[in-house]
Amino acid sequence: MLTAVESASTQALRLTLTRQLAEVLMRGVTGQVYKAPVQLTVVPQQGTLTRRREDHVSEGPWKPKKYAGINQFVPRNEYEEVVLLLLVGEAMAVRDAVLSQSAEFEAARKHSLENAVAVIDLLALAAARWGQLCLVLESLERAMKFSFGCAHVWRQRALATAAAAPANPRPLHHEHLVPGSNAWSAGIRAHSVMKRATPLSPDDAPLRLVAANTCYNMGWIEDGIVLAEEALALQEREEGPLLARACLYAGIGHQMKAQKTNSRIEKESENETSLKLLLRSVQIDDNDHLAFYYLALQYMYLGMLNEAMDATRSCLAARAECGGGLRLATALWSCACAGPRATRALAAARLARHHYPTADWPLWALAALQLTWESGEAALATGKELLTLLNGAEAEAEADAEHNGYTELDALSDSQHADTHSNRDAASIRAESAGVYRVERALSDAASSAATTRARHRPRAQPRAQAWLLLADLCLRLGRVSAAAGCVSEAAALTPFSHLVLYTRGRVHAASGEWEEARTCFQNALAIHPTHLDSIVQLGAAYYNLGWLRLAEKSLREAAALEPSRADTWRRLSLVLAALGECGAAADAAAAALHLQPHAPSVPHHHLPL
Repeated sequence: MLTAVESASTQALRLTLTRQLAEVLMRGVTGQVYKAPVQLTVVPQQGTLTRRREDHVSEGPWKPKKYAGINQFVPRNEYEEVVLLLLVGEAMAVRDAVLSQSAEFEAARKHSLENAVAVIDLLALAAARWGQLCLVLESLERAMKFSFGCAHVWRQRALATAAAAPANPRPLHHEHLVPGSNAWSAGIRAHSVMKRATPLSPDDAPLRLVAANTCYNMGWIEDGIVLAEEALALQEREEGPLLARACLYAGIGHQMKAQKTNSRIEKESENETSLKLLLRSVQIDDNDHLAFYYLALQYMYLGMLNEAMDATRSCLAARAECGGGLRLATALWSCACAGPRATRALAAARLARHHYPTADWPLWALAALQLTWESGEAALATGKELLTLLNGAEAEAEADAEHNGYTELDALSDSQHADTHSNRDAASIRAESAGVYRVERALSDAASSAATTRARHRPRAQPRAQAWLLLADLCLRLGRVSAAAGCVSEAAALTPFSHLVLYTRGRVHAASGEWEEARTCFQNALAIHPTHLDSIVQLGAAYYNLGWLRLAEKSLREAAALEPSRADTWRRLSLVLAALGECGAAADAAAAALHLQPHAPSVPHHHLPL
């Protein structure tokens, strides 16, 4: 009946039959008896001079006419037939929808809405299985014109836009979404839909958790905390099954806020709140690897390395291939207090590289560790391998960009990508730098009218620049200043106004003894990113070598106020205070440096994105 030409007598049944046939095929009850539809061929009429083509044929005078054509699509298997049936059914449901909001059409409007919602839900199930969120989003957008105030349709659209918002796994130094990118636009769209959907579902905690995750990815930490705490209040009132996950999301928000703020009192308060919520989450659900991961990360931020290692072990016990757990294990074993066990960090980095061959973060960690525990040549080889990987990823991104429809949507991937099972709950903890990249983008746009074209055709310019800066850092540690300068030039060609490029260029000048030029570079980096800790510390070192001791003390004390647990800051401050003749203060600073040095990992905290 569905292949026959539509008639007035079958018009009311076609939508129901289409939906029911799709349900049967989706259940997989056909088994081996399924047969794909056969394409009909149009036999040209004999003895006629007309050029008109019939778009339907009939096997006999008493047989129904069937559609036929040259460009007719015929499904080859049950999956294609399911999608075709649902797309046709959705078109019929939209056609039959009642748009009038008058009370006299309430029954007809409700009936047509129920039919449309049933087809759209089936389409979401079928399309999401193959990662085709474009079809779901387009269908839900068409449903907006006749689903005014329908909580279910708005909820479905909110979930679909939230699923479409995350793009490819974000690179190491870009934990947030880059403003202006397709992923950023998708995140804005998802947040806007969430704001409309949440008031329609006042008791929907999962929807608020998804909205909180979107806010965290966008760097809107306060909005995410509000949504997560609303979900937590709902789950506490109902004793729902998502209480542990609500505690986790609220703890993530406070953890991000603690890393963002520069006020010590506020930072301590947020850290305390985050620790309480994360501990409560693991107590409620002791099999959630994400809760243990964030708890271990919080312990690491607080300097409680033994507790962090215990939580990391619990994370890996719950999920052995968790990328975050492997990263934390690598960082913890690389600490100076690990002693002879530090070689385990290399083993953990290589294991992560084996589990995630297409991810870039294992190579970052491995290069930093090889420089300390193996040789500089091995570290340089790993850095070159990282650059090769990113170049290949950029070529793939350019090829895939031509096939993207609604936004940057990827098909469902396997575990070869960087912890995709945890990616659905991933959130940035370095959202403080979102404004920095907005400044860099504005500077780049002002510097060149082709900046937009360059950003569109070179989507991975930032991570490639970071790889060049990694090579520059390795060359500086090996004493190859000229090679480091060449690497910085390559990075500057990709991101000319990045504060990290200016910072690394200042380090190159410092290695050459050009302290005045180094000071200028560090000041320019701080003009873009005023709280970049490395630039502040190196600026203090430049002041010290120039003989400007009071300015050096001021810069280093500012760095110590921003990050009190950094040993290198206190070590440099002790040298400055000793040069000023303040021996007691210098001794205290040196003692603080000695106390903090064993807790400093070779892979810094900001190298541990979520």
